[in-house]
Amino acid sequence: MHSAPVEQCSEFIPSKGNPFGEKLYKSIAYLNFKSRSANAMAACETIEKIVAGQQKYRLFQEVFPKEWDSSRTSLYKTGSYKNYSERANELFELINEKCFPLFSGWNDDPDAEFERFTIFSMNFDLCCDEIYYEDSRVSYLAGLLFYFRDEELWEYFAEMHGVTAADFPGIKSEPHASLWSAGKTPENEIYLDLFRLVDHSTGNPWLDTTNCQGSDWFSLDSETIHMLTEAYKGASRIFEQLPELDERINANPRETLLDLITLWNEGDLAFRKKHIGRSSRSEARK
Repeated sequence: MHSAPVEQCSEFIPSKGNPFGEKLYKSIAYLNFKSRSANAMAACETIEKIVAGQQKYRLFQEVFPKEWDSSRTSLYKTGSYKNYSERANELFELINEKCFPLFSGWNDDPDAEFERFTIFSMNFDLCCDEIYYEDSRVSYLAGLLFYFRDEELWEYFAEMHGVTAADFPGIKSEPHASLWSAGKTPENEIYLDLFRLVDHSTGNPWLDTTNCQGSDWFSLDSETIHMLTEAYKGASRIFEQLPELDERINANPRETLLDLITLWNEGDLAFRKKHIGRSSRSEARK
């Protein structure tokens, strides 16, 4: 994904040229405004809609200035999302293509509104989603061992990787007190990210949101677009680490799972504890 530049906002500029079709849509929009404005309440609602449309055009200029300058979509004709013009729809499509998946989940409804919108989680929803072991990454399944006390999960590891729960220390019901505050190192980062991913405690809205409970509401403005774009890239980086962890587990399931379990139970990696123990004994002999 590529982050869109957020530049200094310029004044609203109407589309270059004004062919007959655009004049017609503009006239119809004006007539609709007149017909709906017979009373103060209806007039206020209509003006609010017009202002909201202008705000989206200004946002379009802020976030995608080059695309705005070259755009020829209508400011009046209704687009695929029926509550908005073609030009506003073009803005939504650019956000979806260049920033983050705006149209995923419940936002794919043509009647959806984006004055305030929600996002659809990239993560598993452990309370609702059905997780099929044979179709899932082994690294994510390793993370589930700490949350699901499921014999079938260990049966999977026994069948596919030749290890059982009896080969390891028991997994404590709660992680070590230092786990969530532990500083990341090259050795533990991939493990800590896995724990936080499965725990939905990464601090990233794309990963911590649970779809069955719904996400927070976001405003359609340049700051929010920038924030969600950067968060989406961060979430993607965490998922990009999982193939490396898959390879570690496939190459040496016993050692990798022992590191995970020791980190969860004791706040440190098994190989580090072993190395520190050897160093201490060596120093004592000296």
